[in-house]
Order: sequence, then structure tokens, then C-alpha cells
Amino acid sequence: MRKKAKFNTKAELSYLVRFMGALFPDQKRLSEIQAVYDNLTLLGQLLGAGTDITGMRRDFNQLAAVLLDQLAKEHYKKATMNLGSCARVAIDILTRNLFERTADIGFLATDSEVCGFAEAVEQDPAVRDDVGWKIRIHRHFAEYVAKYSVYHNIILLSPSGEVLAQLDENNPVSVSTDRVLGEALTTEAGYVEVVRPIDLLPNEPTPLVYAYRVMSADGTHPVGVLCLCFRFKDECQRIFKSLVSEDDWTVVTLIDPAGRIVASSDIYQFPVGARVEPVPENECRIMRFAGREYLATTRPANPYQGYEGPGWLGHVMAPLNHAFEMAEAQELEGIAPDFLDGVLDVATLFGQTLRDIPVQATTIQQELNRAVWNGNIWLARDSNVHNSEFAKVLLREIGSTGIRTRNVFSESTNSLYKTVVSSVLFDCGTQAALAIDIMDRNLYERANDCRWWALTRAFREELAQTSADDPARRVRLTEILRQLNQLYTVYSNLILFDHAGKVVAVSNPAYNDCLGKTLGDDWVRPTLGLRGPQQYSVSDFSASEFYAGKPTYIYSASIRALDSDDPVGGIAVVFDSALQFQAMLRDALPRQEDGSLVPGAFAVYAETDGKVIASTAAGLSPGQSLGLEPRFFSLQKGETTADIVAYDGRYYAVGSCKSEGYREYKGEGDSYQKEVVALIFTPLSETLADVRHQRAALPAPDDYLRHGSGKIDTQDVASFYIGQNWYGLNPSSVVAAVDAEKLTPMPGAPEWVAGCLMFEDSAVTVMDISSVLAPSRPEGERRRGRETYGYKKQILILQSRSQGLRFGLTVDTLGEIAEIEKSRIEALPGMMADGLSMIDSLIKPRMDDQERRILVVLSVEKILRRFAVPGQNLCEAAEEMRTSLEHLVPLDRSGLSVIRA
Repeated sequence: MRKKAKFNTKAELSYLVRFMGALFPDQKRLSEIQAVYDNLTLLGQLLGAGTDITGMRRDFNQLAAVLLDQLAKEHYKKATMNLGSCARVAIDILTRNLFERTADIGFLATDSEVCGFAEAVEQDPAVRDDVGWKIRIHRHFAEYVAKYSVYHNIILLSPSGEVLAQLDENNPVSVSTDRVLGEALTTEAGYVEVVRPIDLLPNEPTPLVYAYRVMSADGTHPVGVLCLCFRFKDECQRIFKSLVSEDDWTVVTLIDPAGRIVASSDIYQFPVGARVEPVPENECRIMRFAGREYLATTRPANPYQGYEGPGWLGHVMAPLNHAFEMAEAQELEGIAPDFLDGVLDVATLFGQTLRDIPVQATTIQQELNRAVWNGNIWLARDSNVHNSEFAKVLLREIGSTGIRTRNVFSESTNSLYKTVVSSVLFDCGTQAALAIDIMDRNLYERANDCRWWALTRAFREELAQTSADDPARRVRLTEILRQLNQLYTVYSNLILFDHAGKVVAVSNPAYNDCLGKTLGDDWVRPTLGLRGPQQYSVSDFSASEFYAGKPTYIYSASIRALDSDDPVGGIAVVFDSALQFQAMLRDALPRQEDGSLVPGAFAVYAETDGKVIASTAAGLSPGQSLGLEPRFFSLQKGETTADIVAYDGRYYAVGSCKSEGYREYKGEGDSYQKEVVALIFTPLSETLADVRHQRAALPAPDDYLRHGSGKIDTQDVASFYIGQNWYGLNPSSVVAAVDAEKLTPMPGAPEWVAGCLMFEDSAVTVMDISSVLAPSRPEGERRRGRETYGYKKQILILQSRSQGLRFGLTVDTLGEIAEIEKSRIEALPGMMADGLSMIDSLIKPRMDDQERRILVVLSVEKILRRFAVPGQNLCEAAEEMRTSLEHLVPLDRSGLSVIRA
């Protein structure tokens, strides 16, 4: 039997576009115009009269293909960025969390209560069943989990594997033979991480346990093994919930290197234990699972402070028929259109291919307009043309198609630009949520640490003594603080103080001069007033003498005597905010497709009044005001917003998310509710938009002109634009309109001579009279015309009947050629006929023309007289220059210089 071809897993656009619903309207509009081009091309070839648009039809088809390809690429990019971001955030958040667990096991394994119980059992096995000891150690474990709620069980084993004590009394295990025992007893590392089935947790498909040996008081031998059982399933669901909304089809999973799923946001689509194929890093591929196609990507964990995690990968998938739904530019819905247009005009996000699309579309329209203009010139000069009425209809339809072409490409390109910008906005919002989540999770640990360390037996016993300062006691307490600080490097200092607020010990020797000093900080009195082991206090983010005068947070908890609830002192942990917040913010910065940081992007933690807590931007220091609108700060807990702002001389996409806490930290029962926001800034431009030069549009068909009906005496006028001014000529003096690209400059010629070009095998001098018609227009703008906006100059080939001379005239845009009622035409007033005027007549606006525009009709003969050189008419001057040019710079038949001056 013949086998079918192997399924192609590569995410090829040609296959994926069928799932991009947002492209369908663009495809439909372009197909409709393409059909019009096909019909008009055929009719134009039959009619002649300069109406053959075969070349423009070809250009349109090519440009339409480029546009659709770019639209598809940007939709694909946005969708894959979302998947990649979810995969990276899922695994990185978990890795950060587990890093904290590696420190927990090392510290708790040295806890005096744990060590004392294990050693007592070693010396007398009957202690294991002693009710008093059992209650004491169980209560101790419960206190720990009440603070570090990421654990669901704590198990203490003997070196031979018997369960000495555990928090979860429903766990039936009484002895373990797992190899974790030998590993924990002999490892040279600070912990053993178990990410496989283990007999201590028989009912968990994916257990995650941290273990380490418990040593005897003299440190000579192990007396037990302590195991912390992590709430892996619960933690993963918290991560997944923050990444996937209820109406999102995305499935977030964690997989091992072999592709086995260890956690899933949707166990019905992707159950734990199922296998998928990991995708090479920074790629997206199509995968099949259970008869359905998915777009999938995989990301490894980024090491955190040297910890690489269990080796798992973030693997995210979206069904192909839903993978591109979020790629639509919904993030831009609340932005004012005029403001957004200005941003799009100067945005630096778009590659040259994207920027060329509207320019090429404008070129196609100009070519169509020129074909229509020349056709109408031809008809106006010869009213006896066969099928003239049909020709006019055809020309009008070609002109209308040019406008439709420009509009469709403009709308589609605008949609493309918006997709690019919305991708950046979406990414900013996502990364802001990540930044604040990292902060909440980190500071959750700080609140836990100070409360747990406040229960240290040595602290409670030593501070309960009322004797005067004892150097030996200070040494003992200092040694404990330093051991803690070595394990928990996120702190710059740990401080013990007595019931009067006097400093008893510090972990950082640089602050020994503070020993014996009575603290007067605002957080001290509230700390000593705390009434329970679950309570803690946090300072404002302000400068502290215990942090070299820099601003930071200080977390603190009261210490109570063993036999009383009365505070005997307190412990304060000085967070290394400058270093730690910088690391958090850097990890949340947006990245490019290759994984590198987005140039110019920066991240900020700020209070709700806009005051900076930390920033990756060199110019933003703690305490400075960010200067953003209140809407970025007045959010609900956990709410995210994203918008575009003008900031520091350029446009930025800004995402903002407000803290909602983590687990108990800042939860409903927590008295600490300080509101903080994370903001991500991604530059969209180098400058702000110049409102004077925003999106100059080609004039629309002029209803002002309105074609005559045959019953009214009319006159034809060929109209055009120079700058923003509207002019016209008698069609009898116009030969044709041609492209200005073939214009050759003439060195040494007067300012009003733009150059020379070949027309019908003859060199024609081309004039630029904009300096006379618009003298206030800057020189650069006169030369550039509308080219800045994609419009290229045109050249009118004019014929002087009296002098028998042809010459060219540069214009910015071609208008219409229409029949004007002679009753609206007024001759030039006598006071304006000074011999230098080039105006022949004026056409009054219609009564219903709200803009009251006046069309100025120029005279070819007057133009020649205006620019005549004394003693030599323009015909002679132009002929002399043309002849000189032909001798000095030979011209080929296309009008391009063979030898450039």
C-alpha cells in the first residue's frame, strides 16, 4: 500500500494564512480590484487613447502579493510572540520560585527544633512516640507552612528511612526506601531536588521534593533527612491562570526534556503524562495531537542566580483555527485616530518592505491618473474621436480604480502598521504583568523570612534576657544572622533589636557602628506592637542608614519569649532593592525574535503617585516623578493597561500592571496593602510627529469641477496642483503628462529651469515655476514637493502655438480634466494684468462648494513671456540650453543621461 507523504511540521505561511481570519477582508478587497483591473486592461487595449494599463495591472498584482505576504507575516509574528512569551514566563516564574526553595531546605535542615528532635530520637527511639515532642514538632512544621504556604507537607526521616514526623497526618507512608535518602546524606550540594515519582508521596503523579540531611549538634554525623514537599500542581495552576484567560484557546504546559507533560493548563486537551514533541528554541511549528493541529513553541528556563531549575521546558500550544485570533489590533481601540496616525507616520518599527507598500501604491495610482489625464487631453483636443463617450466612461472608471487602489492599500497598510504596533502594546502589557508578578512573588518570600526567623529559638531566648549587653551573646546572635544572610543573598543586612529598639546584632559588619544604637525609624514601633506570629511590618520605600542612605524596603517582625506573647525585640531584613529590583526589571524587559533585548526599552517600578522605585533607564532614579497620566496608576489590583504616550521627545508603547499580591501576601487577610505598579516602555519612534506634515493626501475627484451636460456652453480645463495651490491650463496647449523620473538636471541653468528630458525623440526644457507661484514655500519643500508622502512630481509637456515651442512644467499632482460652465470663468482683472502675470483667467467656485476654492487658469504664452531673458525670448534661451546639453551630456532614447555631469 502506498504511504502518504509525511506531515510537514514547519509553520509555512502558505498553509497558515487559511487560519488568519483577519486577512480575509483584505484578500477579498484586493481580489475585487484585481478583477476590475483585468476588465479595464482588456477594454483599454481595445480602445487605445493611452488607456492601456497592462503595466499597472502587473504592478498591482505584485504589490497585492507583497501586501498580503507582509500582513500574514505580522499576524504570524504577533501570534508566535504571544506563544513564546507564555512559554518563557511559565517556566521562568516557576524557576524563580524553586530557587527560593533551594534556600529554604538548607536553612530549615539546620533549625534547632528539627535538629534537636532528630538527635533525641537517635539517642532514644522512644522519643519518636513521645506525645509532647510530637505536638511540638508538628506545631513547628505548621508554623512554617503557615508562612511558606508553597509547601503542603514536611517530612523528617531517620537516616535509615523511617518517618520520624510529618505535617500531613493523612499521608500513610511510615518508611521510605527511595534513593533520595542516600543522595541527601552524601550530596556536596546544598540540596537534593526530586522531580520523579517518590514513595514518600504515592498519590502525586508529579511530586517535587527538596531534601537535605539534618546534622547532629556537634556536626559530626547526620541524624536525619528533611524533605519539603512543594505544592507543584497548585503553583502551576496559579501560573497558568495568570497567563491564560477563560476565553483563550492557548494551552500552557510544562514538559520534561523527553516531551512528557508534567503540568497542563488544560488536562482534557493535554493530560499529564502524555508526550509531545519539543520545538527547537525560538521556533514555532505545527504539531498534531489527538487529531487536532496546533501551533506550538518551546522555551527553556533562563537560569536565575545560577539555578537552572529541574530541567523542564515551557511548551505552549494554540489550535490552528484559533491561534491567530489575538493577532487582531484590539489594543489600539481606545487611541484617538489622529494621534495614532501621527505615531504611525514616524514609527521606526516598520521595515523597508512595509514602508515601500504605500509608496508603490501611490505610484500605481499616479500612473493610472496620468493615463486618465492623457486620455482626457487626447479627447479634449479632438472632439470627433470615435466612441468618445465610451472613452470618457472608461477613463473615469480607470481613475476611480486608481483611487480605490490607493484607498485599499492605504487601509490595508494601515491595518498592517496597527498590527505591528498592537503587537508591541500587547507585549508591553504582558511584560508589565510579568514584572509585577516577579516582584510580588519575591516580596512574599521577604514577608515569610522575617516572620519565620522571628521564631528562631536562640533569638527568643537571648532577647528575653534582661541582663546588660553581653559580648558573648552578641557574637552568638551575629553568627546566626550571618549564616542566614549567606543563604539568603537578597538581603544587604539583617538586624536584631531589643524591646526598646536598641540594635543588638547585625549581619553586615559594615554597620557595626550601629550596634547599641536605639532605632527611631517609623517601622520600629509598629513592629514591636505586632501581636501574632503571622503579622509583619514593612517600611515605606525610603532612604535608610542601614542601606548606605539609599531607598529600600525593610521587612520586620516581632520576636516573642518562649513562654510569653509579649515582644522581647524584633528582626528586620534590609532588602537589597537596588540590585534585586534591577534584576527583576531586566528579566521583564521585552525581547526581539532572536531573544535579544529591544533597543531603547526600559522598565520601571513605581508607586501610585508616579514616584519611581526602580528603573532600568539611566535617567530615572528612585524618588523621581515618572510624569505619566494617572490612568497608568489608577488601576484595580491585578489590572493591566497599555497605551501609546509621547514621552521624552519620542513615542513609547507603555504597559502598566498593578500589584495584586501572591498567595497570602497582600491578600484579603493581609494588613499590608501597599500599591505598586510595573511599567514597560518600548520606543516606537525617534521623534514626535510634525503636525505640519502629517499624511498629506492626494486630492479627491473634484466635485467642484463637475462635468458639463451638453446643454450648457462649457470649456475644458486641465487641472493640476503645485504645492497646495490649484491651477489649470487649456487642454489645447497640453501635449501630455509624463513621469519626472527621466528628468536630467542642467548644471548652470537658472533656478526656474528644472532640467531637460527626452520626449518623442526631442530634448525638452523643463521649467519649475513654484518659486514664483508659491514664493513663501521653503526651497527644500518646493524641490521635494509631495515626494515625502509617496507622491512623485509630474511633468506636463506644453506646446506654445505662437512660438512653436515645446517645454515642460513640473507639477506636484495631476487633477481632473473637466468641462466648466463658461459662466463661471472670469478674465483676469485689469489691475493684475501687469505684464508679468501668468494667469489667464479665474474659475469661480460653485455655490455649494463649502471650501470656496478658486481654480487659477494659467496661460502658456504668458508663462513664456514671464521667464523671457532680456534680448532673448524663452524659445531661443531654451534652444540654446538644449543644444548645449546635447553636446555636453548625450541623452539616450529613454531620456536618461548616458554620462552624468
